[in-house]
Amino acid sequence: MKAKQTHEFFAASDAKPVASTANEKDGTIDVVWYTGAQVPRKDPDTGDPYLLSLDMDGARLDRLNAGAPVFDTHFTGDDYKSVFSGKAGTKAQVGVVNKAWADGPNGMATLKFDLGDEDGAELFRKVSSGIVQNLSFGAWIYSREKTKVQAQTEGMPEGKPPYGNPNEIGMFTATDWEPFEISVVPVPADFNTTFLSAEALQDKTSDGQATRASSPQKEKPAMAESTTQTAGAEARVNEEVLVAARDEAVKQERERIVEIEHRATRFKSTLGEDFVRKAIADGKTPDQFSVDAFAALSAKGQQTTGGEDRPIRSELSITRDGGETRLAAMQNAMLLRHDPKFFMAKHPKTGELLTGCGPEHQRRAEEMGREYVGLSLMEMARESLEIRGINHRGMNKNRIAELALQAPSRGAEYFSGGAESTSDFPAILANVANKTLRQAYEAYPRTFQPFCRQVTAPDFKPINRVQLSDAPALQQLNEKGEYHRANLTDMNTNYSLQTFGEVVAITRKVIINDDLQAMTRIPAILGVAAAQLESNTVWGLITSNPVMTLDGKAIFHTAHSNLLTGVSSSIDPTVSNSAPLTALAKARVQMRLQKAPQGTPLDLVPRFMAVPPSLETYALQLIYPINIASSDQTKVVPEWVRSLVPVVEPRLDNSTGTATNWFLFTDPALIDTFEYCYLEGQQGVYIETRQGFEVDGVEIKARMDFGAAAIDYRGLQKSAGA
Repeated sequence: MKAKQTHEFFAASDAKPVASTANEKDGTIDVVWYTGAQVPRKDPDTGDPYLLSLDMDGARLDRLNAGAPVFDTHFTGDDYKSVFSGKAGTKAQVGVVNKAWADGPNGMATLKFDLGDEDGAELFRKVSSGIVQNLSFGAWIYSREKTKVQAQTEGMPEGKPPYGNPNEIGMFTATDWEPFEISVVPVPADFNTTFLSAEALQDKTSDGQATRASSPQKEKPAMAESTTQTAGAEARVNEEVLVAARDEAVKQERERIVEIEHRATRFKSTLGEDFVRKAIADGKTPDQFSVDAFAALSAKGQQTTGGEDRPIRSELSITRDGGETRLAAMQNAMLLRHDPKFFMAKHPKTGELLTGCGPEHQRRAEEMGREYVGLSLMEMARESLEIRGINHRGMNKNRIAELALQAPSRGAEYFSGGAESTSDFPAILANVANKTLRQAYEAYPRTFQPFCRQVTAPDFKPINRVQLSDAPALQQLNEKGEYHRANLTDMNTNYSLQTFGEVVAITRKVIINDDLQAMTRIPAILGVAAAQLESNTVWGLITSNPVMTLDGKAIFHTAHSNLLTGVSSSIDPTVSNSAPLTALAKARVQMRLQKAPQGTPLDLVPRFMAVPPSLETYALQLIYPINIASSDQTKVVPEWVRSLVPVVEPRLDNSTGTATNWFLFTDPALIDTFEYCYLEGQQGVYIETRQGFEVDGVEIKARMDFGAAAIDYRGLQKSAGA
């Protein structure tokens, strides 16, 4: 009959002959690893017991002759017994099969032990000295046939497994099978297997047929006739041990799979089913699976949703606890109550989004603040007390507002420089005020910035700006080869920083009255005031035309060749005898002709045209003359005119709105013009908040350290007009 492929171990004897075929130099010895014995087995599908013998004519010996391993008691290196005994992997192999052949019904082989390995050398010593004499082998059974003869079970324990039938069991012969390893064992299934003596190899019959290999003669103890310890009984005991071992291995394997699947519950959605199945198939232990899973999750965390690697960042990531997250959500709710599109604010001139604004900022703020956007300030104050673990039941509004505006320490606390904290309710109130102030400051147009240079100063000491004279022309050497020594002169301009500021308080009245506008509009006004102060300072230098320390003359002066007056300097076409384009050209020529202190031409070109609102339309008609293009295609607007950037500033106008003066400024990258300065590390308006004893709430101080000065007049041109 045809049988499905099975994996069988035919385990080996404790007879103790001295094996004289052993070669102590090479570690080789000849063995009989099978003698045709019938071995008890149990069908893995039906559980029925049977006896199995192996036909050597059907043996596939290629695997043995290819160098099959020799093991100690079937410790193959990948089973749980090998792991537990410290023989995992190749440590379990103690030798190799040099040669294997069939000798009639017998399986013969020459084994070579690893004398360089401690276990291999020790095992060779035992088999060569006759201490261990028995063998076993592992084989694949590809097909088997049932024999007609039934094996009697007389003498076997009645009703004991694996012999459930007390009368008879089936007998089978394997007709196609393949041994894949040979093991040295203490108790075999075939008790005739042994290591050979030299005489045994020479014991042949006259017709050339080999007889059964015999072991050297040894003394055996006499046994009482009443003993029932038969070879079959010993085989049954050995079979029971193997069955128990297999059952234990199956149990442990099931426990391993169950534990891995249990641990994988948290990872399946991220790592997928294939990751778990592979870990099970690879024989990973639950602990190894956990290590691999966390490593895979870590690697996946470094990837984008598209599977690309994220750049590695060296900075620390700071997270919030649950309480701070709720306070941050309240902060966003307050800002959105103040302005539903607070995080979409744009600069009124450029149309660019302000710092900290954008669709993603708006989306996150709406998502975080959704829960609190409908709450009053008093309700948020109650929530903040709950976060701090304070029971507010029974408290009146005044007490709730008072406690909410106190930090947990109840002492004075300071928050400076716009550094944001969401640790408690006063901090988020300060943050809301700070954000509205900063946004108003950045949104206010400061038209002077394009033609001025921004710098910082480390302290409040006078800031000195040295203007070096131009290098003189190179002089021709005289006959003696002497060089002329040039004299470089410098001129000095100095100014210093000044401090400006205001304080506004957020009191408990704001909380009780739910006056959110008072908390946002007042700081916004301070922000606008700070931006206006900067503009007033810089434009004040232009309109007041102060005396320069360089030469004691005003910034715009005929001696500086940067001042034009009269009708010829007007760009107002309504003025009699005016010629706007000619006036613009004259101003351009004067800037072109500016020279360095020692007469070197600077060849400066105007980049910005600043006008009061009363001249805005005329300036735009010069720069963008639509009427010329539409009426006469032969007229071309000069490139230098089209390159001018118009700057409209109300501070250049007079009280009646009839100012006639206008200005040209060169690019500050070409030469110094005006310079404005902040204290180092505090560019723009600087904000400090304090909560404490003097007020029932939080004080916000807007402070700015600012200064400005005209550094050089050569890049500046004024036309007074008429």
